Amino acid sequence: MNNFQVGDKVKFLNRTGGGIIKKIVSPLLVNVEEDGFDIPTLTSEIILDKVEDRNGKMFTSQSAFSKEEKPEEEPQTSRQAETVYLNKRGQQMDKGLYLAYVPRDQVWILTGGFDIYLVNNTDYSILYSLFLSQDDGSFKGVDYGSLQEKERILLSSAKAGEIDRWAKGVLQVLYHKDSCDVVNMPTSFKIKINSSKFYKEGCFENNGLFSEKAMIVPVVLAKDLEVFAQKDEQKILIEKLKQEKGDVVVVKEEKPKSFFDKHLKNKREAEVDLHIEELTQDDSQMTAFEKLTLQINYFEKCLDEAIKLHLDKIIFIHGVGQGVLKQKIEEKLKQYPFLHSFPASLQKYGIGAIEIYIGKNK
Repeated sequence: MNNFQVGDKVKFLNRTGGGIIKKIVSPLLVNVEEDGFDIPTLTSEIILDKVEDRNGKMFTSQSAFSKEEKPEEEPQTSRQAETVYLNKRGQQMDKGLYLAYVPRDQVWILTGGFDIYLVNNTDYSILYSLFLSQDDGSFKGVDYGSLQEKERILLSSAKAGEIDRWAKGVLQVLYHKDSCDVVNMPTSFKIKINSSKFYKEGCFENNGLFSEKAMIVPVVLAKDLEVFAQKDEQKILIEKLKQEKGDVVVVKEEKPKSFFDKHLKNKREAEVDLHIEELTQDDSQMTAFEKLTLQINYFEKCLDEAIKLHLDKIIFIHGVGQGVLKQKIEEKLKQYPFLHSFPASLQKYGIGAIEIYIGKNK
């Protein structure tokens, strides 16, 4: 069985002619563009017209071919990257690279298929190469290409039962800009998403990158990218100081980020999700007691940090379940007479969150 992709050139089996695949409707049905018209076609009625070594073409100069061997130019297809039109919420998102899982059926989200996108919400053009983890521990290269700044591209489409295989892999990236103050180092990012998130209520939300509900997963944020120029500038500064003040130079290191920074909504508020999949990458071997212990310890650690930072309030999302974690949290809160707790917003969190206001600790 052929694994067709958007952009493949195909021929019809039952009649003459062919065209370009414009859309994957399902594993059994695709839209084929012929003479300007999109024709719904069963995958059993088409074959690939031409198979090219795309990897070789990516890294081979056109001048390396003789006139007889020079490959034909690939046709322009709908798989070309499209511009990301950011709304107000999108303009407030951190710049970076994102994976997006967009349900095709926005009503019956968990029963339909998914479109998987790579979104380049940065100021750089990128070259990317994507590998997915296989069951035997190996990796399969599934896509590569380029994206301009503020562009996104459809990587693939998958049925609901196939979405798990898109949750683990590696993304390699090169960055380019015609003129810049710093040069980003080539990077490789590990993609590891707990597949249970795809079936978690509320994981597909309105967002700033798509008009549809989607699960948006940051692969890397621009602020976390390592650059060449900063290292070079530091070396130059150290050498200059050595010349001016002698060989002994104390370089002040930047203060490492706190584990708590990712939970801060602003300078006065924080939000912590205590679901076990948010606290560990793999809980498959943990007992119920070990999971609860990890959740309680992290709750206490975050609460103490919030008090230390003099925050006004902190929200803990504990979920519903059997209510054991909520009960343990309420017992712990009794030890702090200057804390005041209430159920968090039902509209935003449902019945699975608690909001804690922090008074003055006298």
